Amino acid sequence: MINIEEVKRPLQENGSRLIYQILDGLNWKQLTFKDISSNIDYITSYLIANKIENKKVLSLSMNCLTSFILESSLLSLGCNISFLDERILQSLEIKDEFDLIIINDIDKLSSNPIVRQFLDKGNEIISIGGFQNTSKYKQNVKSIRHIYKLGLLSKKKLDGTLESHLKNIKRSKSIEFVNLKGSIRVNTEDFLTIIEKYKDVFYGINKNEFSSSLYLKPDLFSKVVNYLFLLASKKFTNNNSLAEFIDNASEIMPRSLVIDSESIDYLIEVSISSNIKLKDIFGSKVKRIISYNYTNETNMKLIRDSGIELVTVVI
Repeated sequence: MINIEEVKRPLQENGSRLIYQILDGLNWKQLTFKDISSNIDYITSYLIANKIENKKVLSLSMNCLTSFILESSLLSLGCNISFLDERILQSLEIKDEFDLIIINDIDKLSSNPIVRQFLDKGNEIISIGGFQNTSKYKQNVKSIRHIYKLGLLSKKKLDGTLESHLKNIKRSKSIEFVNLKGSIRVNTEDFLTIIEKYKDVFYGINKNEFSSSLYLKPDLFSKVVNYLFLLASKKFTNNNSLAEFIDNASEIMPRSLVIDSESIDYLIEVSISSNIKLKDIFGSKVKRIISYNYTNETNMKLIRDSGIELVTVVI
């Protein structure tokens, strides 16, 4: 995780340049550095105005740019954050109490027993995706679009600068990753180590190329991927599921693909079982795969034999 002040720094140097593309319904929406900087201000202003500081947060959201900005803002406001892959949500019993829940899409998860429990308890929930039927949920559920609107108003009423509000807040020095085996708590300084190991890789991506991220697994690398793209000023998009990536790979045509180990193995399995060329599964234009802690030597050979460069750091 990166403090939101650090996230904003590369944005201020690039202004109106295109950096990010997101699928908004059936249409692609493009964002500039300036757009992302404004979104950071809106989110942070909303959180400050509503005194969302030093809270206990559970993030079930997939690894998209918006959730990264929200999580980094919460970290900068002293919140203690736990990450849980929504795909294993039904297999776990959550005993801890949380003040705030981040969800990728409330409409898709509202029928899940655990999410239903959060709704019944009145937990504050932020949905990265929007929802049409506002009467279906209590006032404690807000979409990120709604937060942008509220944040714009909050910023205008804020006393002092955002930086002055963030300056003296005591921040948590660790975050938690929850999985089926238990939980792993990591030091926030560990993210700086990951950034140093991958920085040159992202700087090495051609500035005219588009990259795609299919990093679904919550781990150390997942929480710096978006920052590395911003830091290196490389154009990119995120995918929220394997199905979404497969549907859109031919349209996006990324040259570099950032992908977690489990998703690599799944796509190779699809390639073998369907007798489809590996390059067609990953995307016909992909020339580089960037992963983390990937050690499957058989699949690594298949990737390299297909003419794709594989970059991975094992820690």
